[in-house]
Amino acid sequence: MELTLDKKLQGFQLVAQEKLQAILCSIPGKKELILEPALIKPLEHVCTASWLKLKGIQRIYKHDAAQSLPRSPDQVHIYMIRSVLGTFQTLLQQLQPLALEEMPDISMRMYHIVCVPSCYSYFQTLLEQAGLWGFVQLHHFNWDFIYFDQGVLSLELPNLYECVYLQGNSSPLPSVAQSLRLLQMICGQPSVILTFGNHSSQLVQMLEAYGKLPEPTNPPDYGAWLIIDRDKDYPASLLTPAIYAGLLLEVFQQRSGEILVDNTKNKISSQRVELLLGKSTKKSVGSGSKPCSIRLNSTSDEIYGDNRYKHFAQVSSLIRAQVRALGLELQKLNDMQLEEMHDYVARKLPKLTELKAKVLRHLNASEIVIQMMGNFRRLQTLEEEILNNASRKKLLGEIDELLTTDGQRFNTLRLLCLLHHCVGVAPEELQMFARNYCNLFGHQELGVFQQLAQAGLLPHLVPEKKAPTKLLSNLPIPKFQQTEFQANANRLKLLTSFGDGPDGSASSKNQGSNMQSCPSFVFNGTYIPLVAQLCSILLKTNNAEELSSKLAMIEGLKLHLEGGKTTPKAYTAHLKGVGSAEVDVFPLKLRNLFVFVVGGASYAEIAACDFVSKLTAAQITMASDSLMAGSDLIATAFNNST
Repeated sequence: MELTLDKKLQGFQLVAQEKLQAILCSIPGKKELILEPALIKPLEHVCTASWLKLKGIQRIYKHDAAQSLPRSPDQVHIYMIRSVLGTFQTLLQQLQPLALEEMPDISMRMYHIVCVPSCYSYFQTLLEQAGLWGFVQLHHFNWDFIYFDQGVLSLELPNLYECVYLQGNSSPLPSVAQSLRLLQMICGQPSVILTFGNHSSQLVQMLEAYGKLPEPTNPPDYGAWLIIDRDKDYPASLLTPAIYAGLLLEVFQQRSGEILVDNTKNKISSQRVELLLGKSTKKSVGSGSKPCSIRLNSTSDEIYGDNRYKHFAQVSSLIRAQVRALGLELQKLNDMQLEEMHDYVARKLPKLTELKAKVLRHLNASEIVIQMMGNFRRLQTLEEEILNNASRKKLLGEIDELLTTDGQRFNTLRLLCLLHHCVGVAPEELQMFARNYCNLFGHQELGVFQQLAQAGLLPHLVPEKKAPTKLLSNLPIPKFQQTEFQANANRLKLLTSFGDGPDGSASSKNQGSNMQSCPSFVFNGTYIPLVAQLCSILLKTNNAEELSSKLAMIEGLKLHLEGGKTTPKAYTAHLKGVGSAEVDVFPLKLRNLFVFVVGGASYAEIAACDFVSKLTAAQITMASDSLMAGSDLIATAFNNST
């Protein structure tokens, strides 16, 4: 039986199990597994607790950084942690006194540390410096891609953005390249890879360094790959999505393809200044039922599957209608005869009860989203004005007003970052905002601005100067001066105001009843995510010359073919030079695309690519190191500044 692409992607779980089994079976003795709490949920996608017990694990514990776990003489402790320096050092400090007190047999090695996804060379040095070399054995385990939903994969490496973009540390990239290499082995080599950004190009170079793959027995599953750096399309992360799945991630904490719907706390309430929460908000957020989880998988949750990429306003009314319909269905029991009731209870009632529980979970989630998002229309109008480069003074004033009236730690900064990326923020304007921000949240947050500047989201803070710069900041910036974002958005028709066709239709915003007529529907008709537009171009291009005419003006775009790395313009010139001696890879023979975002993808991008795939009768698989909302992107700067 021929495997479908979806089944092949689900097969990553079997590969991960084989890798983990090889590690566990190489360790003799009675084994106990101590997991870092953040690894529990992703590991559930790899294996179950019963599977681990079959491989010799007797007990599983959650690792506590503040308290060490006692060990009996015949037990082997296996720690599984992320490849983060701070976590590794904390664990070594915890193991140091234990190993010295016990003086275990070196040949047995009673302590093992499994680092996910890599075990860096300096970890061995730190082990030796701590006096634990020989007592502790290091391993590495990379679970590769985790299948979340149809067309959605994640490596579950939430610290990659922080490492690569904030710290300038590219050490996590080799493990990503290894996962992409495994994808090539399973799904075949694509005819072309399009990269946009330094890190994306670096990943392809690593893939080439691994050497050629063995001759495939089956035809490839993907016609082309698209790998793009997160910093090449920050607006797709910073803008507030209008779709259901996107807004769920804006409000609720995501844990490996699952969100926790908690009435007592969520992302918005936890980042808002307590003084601005208000009594009514505190009561409504603090009351209600126990926390429940919603799995972001269309197979296990049909309510989510039907509504995940729809506009939130539409989904909210559909869920309410479903609740009413289920209520009427259950009322039919009152009018039934005894025999009919027995049959109904035995056959239909369990399914209806399960469906009702799912619908009520989604109803509760949607009501919390409505409550937490507040004046959503005002926020979207502000974001649209930022994209279209309206009055800078007015925009800064509105962001300042939101800071004082709404007081959200991450989302207010997110708007300022969007403004800088699209229009530009002067250092003097940043100084004024930083002063107001620190007065509200505390001056310990000043380092966050430098972290965001490191990622290119804000300008660098400079010492405050006297009158001349203040005069300059008051001068209006001429309208003809375009930022890099505006230039690229204009060339690629990312803003719907620039659109003149199906790739960026300006009329799509005003169609009302038919909102999903353009990929920009994910942002309420204001912006088309770059990955969706590039996918559309790749799928619709008939020849290399057509591709060059659309992408030649975009700096940093590279085509990786069998002959090596080139640009769309150079590839067109090469084909003209050789004539019919070389076959053009366009149009793509296989209409399946694999998209990878280095630094985290958003559900708005996934929904936009899903829309393009339906429009072009293609199949697009979206993957990244993690799935995140805009506030998660900003939160990484806070993690790194402490």
